[in-house]
This record gives sequence, C-alpha cells and structure tokens, in this order.
Amino acid sequence: MRRITILALAGVVAATGCGGGGGFVPHGGSVGPGAFMKLTPSSPSYGSLQFAVGTANLYGARVGLNVVSTFRQGDGASAVGVDTPKVSGPFRILASAVPSFAESSAYNAGFPDPYTTVFNGGPSAREVHGTSVTGTPQTVAPGTPSCDGSGPFPPAPPRQKFVRCPAGLSPNTTTFGQSGGVFAMGIQPANAVAATGQAYSYQPYPEPAYASSDVVSHYQFVPWGGPPAFDPDRDHMGTRDGLILAGFDSFGDPFFLGVGEGITVFDGTQIKGGTYSMTVAISTTGSGGVTTSYVTKTAHLNAADKLPAVAAPVVHFDGKGGAYFTTHLPPRVTQAYIQIVDWGPDGGPARGSNGTATPPNCQKARGTKFAPVYYTFEITSHKPKTYRLPDNDGPNLATSGGAGNLQPSPSICTSAQNTAANGSKAYADDIVVQMIGFDYPVYQAALGLTLATTPQNPPIKNASGQADITISQAAEQDDGSTNQTPLK
Repeated sequence: MRRITILALAGVVAATGCGGGGGFVPHGGSVGPGAFMKLTPSSPSYGSLQFAVGTANLYGARVGLNVVSTFRQGDGASAVGVDTPKVSGPFRILASAVPSFAESSAYNAGFPDPYTTVFNGGPSAREVHGTSVTGTPQTVAPGTPSCDGSGPFPPAPPRQKFVRCPAGLSPNTTTFGQSGGVFAMGIQPANAVAATGQAYSYQPYPEPAYASSDVVSHYQFVPWGGPPAFDPDRDHMGTRDGLILAGFDSFGDPFFLGVGEGITVFDGTQIKGGTYSMTVAISTTGSGGVTTSYVTKTAHLNAADKLPAVAAPVVHFDGKGGAYFTTHLPPRVTQAYIQIVDWGPDGGPARGSNGTATPPNCQKARGTKFAPVYYTFEITSHKPKTYRLPDNDGPNLATSGGAGNLQPSPSICTSAQNTAANGSKAYADDIVVQMIGFDYPVYQAALGLTLATTPQNPPIKNASGQADITISQAAEQDDGSTNQTPLK
C-alpha cells in the first residue's frame, strides 16, 4: 500500500518533523499542540497545491459542481496534516441549511467535530445561498460551543435544531468544520485532532455533498476504490487482505475499505461559468506566536461543457462467486469507474441497511459482516466490452499469518456459499452498481498514491483545463438477481 495512508492519516506524525518512508508512516506536516504546524508548509518549495473545477452531470437530471485538488510535498505525500479550505466562485448554494451534525440530536452530542454540517446533509446557515464553501479553522479555541448565527433560522429538519450564537461569538459552523482539509488526493475529513494528533476520520466524504438535503435527495456513495483497479499489495484482495490497517475512526466509520478515489462533488448548487478559487489556510506557531498563511489557486469553468449521462450496467453472476458486465464510454468521457459494492445477504440500501455491520456472508470476518466490500473497474473503451470480476477477489479469510497466509474468499457470495458458511439457508449477497465518468485522468492521480514513486503534481484537468464528471443513478441488485432497483 505504501502511501494510501496519506489519503486519510495525514497528521499522525510527531511534532518535530515530517513523516518517514514506507509502511504505515504517513508523509504529512507535523502537528503540535493546538494543531498548528511547526514549519512553513505554504512555501512553494515545500508543498504544491493543484485545483480544478468542472460540471457534474448528476444522474442526467441536474448539474452540480465538481472540485478536484491535490496538495502534496515533493515526494507526493500530503503537504500538511491540518488546513482549512475555501472554495469560491460564481455559483449559488441552493441546498437547505442544516445545523451541525453534533447539534442534530442528543445521539450525536459527542460527535468529535461539532462544527461540521456536511455529514448532516447540507451547508451551514451562513453558507446557504452564498458563493463559497469553507471550513472552521482550528484557531477557534477548543471547547468553543458551535453555533449557527444570530437568526432567524429556516425550519430545521426533524429532531434537529439551529443554535443561536451568544453575544460576542461569531457563527462557526461550516460545511467542512474543523475536520475537513485538502490532502494528497482532494478534500477529506482527515485533519488531525489537536489533542491526539490522529486524523478525525479515515474515509472520504460521502458523495455528492448536500445530496441528502430536503431540496435534493439522492443516494450517496463513499468513493472507495477496490480491486481489480485498486490493489495496493497486488494480491487481488485490495485493502481487505488483512495486511492493511482496519478499524473504526473517531467518527465511528470503518477504514480502510479501499483507496480514496479523489472525488468531491457538490449537489444542490447553481453553477455559472467564470473563475473559481481554492484558498487553503495553514496556521503555524513559532516564537512570535500563531501565524496563518494562505495558498490560493484559481481555475476556470465553462458551465456549458457538460458530459453526457451514464448508466450503471447490469451485473451478471457466474454462480461461483464472480460476475461480469458489459459497458462502454459515451462520447467525451475519457475514463470511468464501475463501482460494485457488495453489501452481503439482505444488506443493500434498498433493504434498509445503513452501511454498518450487515448479516455475515461467506467472506467471514473481513467481509460484509465488518463493512461493505468495494470493487472498482477502470473503463477506457468507447466500444462495448465485457469486464469480469474473478470468482475469488474477496476479503482474506485468514485472520493470522500475514502475507504468508492469504486465503481469498468469493468476490460476491452466492446463496449456496452463504448457506454453507452459515449452516442455514441464506440469500446471495446484495450489490449496488454505479458508473462514474470523467474527462480527466483521476484514476492515475489516485493510483499513484499506492505506487513506489508518486508525482507531486499529477494531471487533474482535461485539455481545456477543466475537470468534468458524470455520475449515474446507483442501482441495487438483490439475492443474485439481474433485476435492478434504482436508488433514490
């Protein structure tokens, strides 16, 4: 895997310098008390920020904003462990304002980042109808209560509440909160927590952002890349081989379920052509106290340059744990991902699964019982072509022995395989299929983080300097059937 930890673990290193070479040691900025960096990461000689924007064709139904970014050191590792991003431009946020996730209910009262709203499905009250999306700097003193503004506020979703700021306190809730920053492959909730030096979260944001507001409601996916396209240890099991760290982060989300694909899309936006900017704020501390420096990049958007709609292919099962499908790229789409997510028996979203532990299947401990299993194909052909998921690319069945004891499981368990594993009649696994198309080389940029040599500035734009994306409606196939249920 070498560098895939950079996608989320930027900031785990000690306070005195940058991270070292391989294994699980991430390459990022050093994080000291108060989560301020003890170096000058805004210097071009230290880190390089890249930024591109494009249109996002969402399900052939509406257009959103696609944001692509990298922020890397010379060796390709994440430039810093903590930063605060701001994306601005001629767009308008239409999605409804929501309180922070911590304010949404008593259940979430202990959420590690009380300032973020994106996990609650929308922008903050001060961002709605505005022209920028931002985060909350960690210069906000620890323990400062989160608040949304002075009011009046729009009606809050059920079981949620907006919080009026007390006198003297400015609104501090934002889309990204204190957890969101720009790293080696885009914007992620991977900022380091001041008290621990550990990242807030170890998985990408659910995409598209704002897709679950009351203005636009649609299925969100987590952009984890799995085998065969993303296979860091070259053993056909991706990150579910037991050789890569697995567990739950401070948000309660399982990691690493794959390689982050570098996708950041905003639904619920009205975009216009023109100049967009990304500004990354980085706070450093020294003998003179705290200093905040800024790195800014601009990009141009042609709002008329929209990619055609795409559709999820029907997946056929071979009865032995494998599967196949036929698909092709439409005009102007230069590459695409086909995502197949195995949710286990009775485990798909259409059946009410929330993405946590699902019924056990033939993959055992590292399979869908722990978390959904992700498979990814890179599609580059404009002519119809059949792609095959091998029978045994599933998670490692062995729980000991490391690289010397790899026992791959079926990729997508059949009813017979689940029945044999569980000792009683069981359904076949449910899957979700989705196609995500691009006109820029996103796959190569993400894949580079798993390779021995990682470029600092991988190409992230098309020949026109833009980065457009098209996302299909996700479709669920239950119990080994080829019948598809659109996920809305």
